[in-house]
Amino acid sequence: MPDEEIDPAPAAPRGRGRRREARFELEFGDFEPAERPSRRTGGGTGSRDRSTGGEDTYETVDPLPRQRRPRDRDLIDEVDDATYDSRLADRDARVRERVARAEGAAAPRGRRRSDREPPADEVAGEIEALERFEDAIESVRTTSDRGGGSDLGARVLVAIPAAAVAIFLVAQGGPVFAVGIAVFGLVGIWELTRMFARTRPSLFAGGVGLVAIIAAAAIGGNDGGREAMVTALVATVPLVFIAVSLARPAGGMPGVAVTLLGIVWLGMALGHAVLLRDTTHGGGIVVDVLVGTFLGDTGAYLGGRMFGSHKLAPRISPNKTVEGLVIGMITAVVAVWFAGLYQDWLSGTDALLLGLVIAIAAPIGDLFESFLKRDAGTKDAGVLFGAHGGVLDRLDAAMFAIVAGYYVWLAMGAA
Repeated sequence: MPDEEIDPAPAAPRGRGRRREARFELEFGDFEPAERPSRRTGGGTGSRDRSTGGEDTYETVDPLPRQRRPRDRDLIDEVDDATYDSRLADRDARVRERVARAEGAAAPRGRRRSDREPPADEVAGEIEALERFEDAIESVRTTSDRGGGSDLGARVLVAIPAAAVAIFLVAQGGPVFAVGIAVFGLVGIWELTRMFARTRPSLFAGGVGLVAIIAAAAIGGNDGGREAMVTALVATVPLVFIAVSLARPAGGMPGVAVTLLGIVWLGMALGHAVLLRDTTHGGGIVVDVLVGTFLGDTGAYLGGRMFGSHKLAPRISPNKTVEGLVIGMITAVVAVWFAGLYQDWLSGTDALLLGLVIAIAAPIGDLFESFLKRDAGTKDAGVLFGAHGGVLDRLDAAMFAIVAGYYVWLAMGAA
C-alpha cells in the first residue's frame, strides 16, 4: 500500500513568525528551534512512522531548557557581572536586529521603513512646508488680479456706479432705501449659502428672515425698531429649523448655523442701517460711515501694496499687513473728519470720534468675512462687483461699521 500523502499544515506568515520568535527570545532568552525531521523518512526524534503497518510510535523528546531572564538580582550573584551584562547586551542587539528584519519583511516590497513611518520631526516639517505653500498660493494672484494700474482701474470703474447707487438710495430714504438694501442683502444671503453649500443651508429661510428684520426696522423706526428686529429674529429660528430639516437632501446643525449666521450678520446689520437712516441727520451719518469704510479700505489696500512687510493675520488673510491696517485706519479717520467739514451740525470732535470707531470696526468686519472665505476655501464670495468681488466682499466692513456708527451716533444725542 503506497504511503499516504499528508498535506502540510499551512505555515504562518514569515514576518509574524519572526516577530513571535523575537519576542520569545527577548522574554525567555536565546531560543533555537529544533530541526523538524522529514515526514517522508519517518526518522528522527519525535517522528511518526507511517511506512509500517504497526501502531504509531513516538520517541521521547527532552524539553528545551528554560532560560528565563532573571528578574531578581540576587539570583545571579554568583555570575560575573561583566560577563552577564555583555551577554545580555549582545542578546538584546540580536533581538532588535531580528525584529527590524521581521518588520521590514512584512512591509510592501520596494518601500523602506523610513518611507512608511517618518520621524515626528519630519512630519512636522512637511506640515509646516505645506502650510507655507498654501499661504504662498493664496497670496499669489493672477495678472488680472495684481495688474498694478489695470487692477486699480478696474476697481475704480466698478466703484463709481456702485457709489452712485449708494448715494441714490441714501438720498431717497424710506421704503426705497429699505428695498434697495434688502436686494443687496438677499444677494449676500445667496453668496453665503453658496459658499457653504456642503452644510445644506436654507436660502429660503435665510431670505425670509433677512427681509423680516429689515421690514421690522422700517416699520418700527427708532421708537420700536430694535425691539421689532429682535422679535423678527426670534421668530425666524423655528422657520430655519423646519426649512433645513425638510429640505431634500435634509441638512443638519451646520446648515441651521449657516442660515442663522446670514440672518444675524446681514439682516441685523442692514436693519441697523435702516434705523440709522431714520435718525436726525441720519442720511449724512450713513454717508460718513460709507466714506470712512470704503476710503479706509482703499488706503489699506494701497498702503499694504507699497509699504506692507509685516503680516497682520496670515492664517486668515495672507495679503493683509500691519502697515496697511495703520494706513487704512488713518485714512478712515481723516476721511470722516474731512466729510464733517461740510456738515455744520457735526463738530470736528464728533467727526474724529465717529471716524475712529469706523476705523476700528471696519477692519474687524473685513477679517470676519475673510475668515469665512478661508474656511469655505474660496477667494471671492461672488462676482457682482467685478474686481471687488461679491456683495459680501464689498460690504463686509460696512456691516460692522454701520452698527457701530449707529450706536455712536445715538450716544452723541441723535434721536
